[in-house]
Amino acid sequence: MVRGQDPQDALQPSAAPVPAAQVLEAQQQRIEAMRKASLATVGVFGTDSQGGGSGVCISPDGYVLTNFHVSSPFGHRMRCGMNDGKMYEAVVAGIDPTGDLAVLKMYGRDDFPTASIGDSDAIRVGQWCFAAGNPFVLATNLQPTVTYGLISGVRRYQYPSGTILEYSDCIQTDASINPGNSGGPLFNANGELIGINGRCSFEKRGRVNVGVGYAISIKQAMNFYGNLRSGRIVDHATLGFTVATDNQGKVVVSNILESSDAYRRGLRFGDEVLKLGDRDIATANQLKNVLGIYPDFWRVPLRFRNEQGVQDTAIRLQSLHQPGELDKIVEGSSERGRQPPGKPTPPDPKDPPADQTEPDKPAKTSKDPLADRYVARKGFGNYYFNRWELDRILSLQEPKKPQLPTSGNQDPKRIQFTGQVLGEPTTVQAVFDPEKIHWTLGDKTESVSLKNGWSPRIQKQEPLPIAIALRLWYQWHEQGPRALGETTYIGKSPVLGKQDLLDDTRIVLGEITAHVYTSSLSGDIELIELYTDRQTDPAEVYFEYAPEASLQRLPSKIRLQYGLETRLAIELTGLESQAFVSPASDAGVQP
Repeated sequence: MVRGQDPQDALQPSAAPVPAAQVLEAQQQRIEAMRKASLATVGVFGTDSQGGGSGVCISPDGYVLTNFHVSSPFGHRMRCGMNDGKMYEAVVAGIDPTGDLAVLKMYGRDDFPTASIGDSDAIRVGQWCFAAGNPFVLATNLQPTVTYGLISGVRRYQYPSGTILEYSDCIQTDASINPGNSGGPLFNANGELIGINGRCSFEKRGRVNVGVGYAISIKQAMNFYGNLRSGRIVDHATLGFTVATDNQGKVVVSNILESSDAYRRGLRFGDEVLKLGDRDIATANQLKNVLGIYPDFWRVPLRFRNEQGVQDTAIRLQSLHQPGELDKIVEGSSERGRQPPGKPTPPDPKDPPADQTEPDKPAKTSKDPLADRYVARKGFGNYYFNRWELDRILSLQEPKKPQLPTSGNQDPKRIQFTGQVLGEPTTVQAVFDPEKIHWTLGDKTESVSLKNGWSPRIQKQEPLPIAIALRLWYQWHEQGPRALGETTYIGKSPVLGKQDLLDDTRIVLGEITAHVYTSSLSGDIELIELYTDRQTDPAEVYFEYAPEASLQRLPSKIRLQYGLETRLAIELTGLESQAFVSPASDAGVQP
């Protein structure tokens, strides 16, 4: 009560009551948001119906996001229950042991209900949210449990707790999250997916909810999603440098590897780090938080301040773990006991979901119906999906095979690209035949073997790698990626100047490694990177295409870049095929 105020006045409400109609409308909106969100919520079980965790379906063909610690006890096979009361057979696709993520693939339909992806960067403390899942395996009829609460914190960092599971930039909520909720969705008040529920404060407080739960941001999950669909064991990133806070509160470089991309881009000891990706950096903890949302080898913007002023660049991130290290960790995780306690009872016919009849009961058979959907290979959660993604990319290439004019059925062939330097009269020619690759720039011609001698040209940052990339471009369309060398689909990666993530395929070509970046829609090759190793800059060959109706599109412009510097840009004017005559045979036999 304000001093001097009449006591009777103090008892009066300070504002008009909210009309009942508005309350009921808000309630109905909340009910509808939860209903739609529940449709995409998944219960995850072992094939023996033991254990229990949660997940969320994000694609109509049945891809599910969940936690690694949920999927790992089940190995590569599990069953997923949905709101329709049915159980669907599922296999693991890719896994992220560090970030505690996994992608599963359900089978049985091609129109699974999906969650709407929200913007986890836009959430604020105090906003309403709700979690859905299968805590304590309560959903015996496969109807998820929904709990309502507040966003309690954003951009939290949780150190590994006896494992490598590291939660960076995560969301904190007081919505009730208990064992069994792990892997399930966290939605905003509109029913948009903003996180994957994971680690809770169980370790020192017993396995019950205490109002402190953490969710992996959907931004991080979607950054890794494309790589997880590759079937690989994916890794997180390291910067190649460390930071500390100086006595002025600035985040400065305290140590840096000379082999790192950041060093090659000009970052040095003592420089102030201002921004990574799209996030301003004010503390060392913030930098570690932001770093955790990116997969290894992604190229991300970096802003720093040195003696010359503020510098904007982009750096390639390095792998957090050594080769083979994650395989051992995954093997150990799969041998641990299941975390969710107890054995769930199967869906009860007497307790069907509200809008569905008796749930399906798949017949028990000795043969695994998804036996052909799992292929074991070192470095992969499930190599089957890597082959599937390569097939998808190949299907985009079929209609794009170059149509070359030939004078008969000559075999072998001599393929010739012609063009000129942009803005100059200098002519360019890239020729490859069954014996060598030839590169002509102006009046200078040089040749290299088809299989070796490439590394020095890349390390010296010469223009000849354009010819190597053009040969790879041609072979990719003519023969398909698998015919070129040891081929692995990496996933989705960013490319400078491109808004959408591109398909990234790695091909080992003898002494070098190529990364081919293609559009997921058109299949066009947008960029070929040629690496000698990860400690030096690759040759980056960018391709541009003229907007034409023909499916067999040839690149119109090509640009060679090392680091962030363009070394040569050319305009292609022609592509032709000729009969190849070996110089030795052309000389004939001397009498």
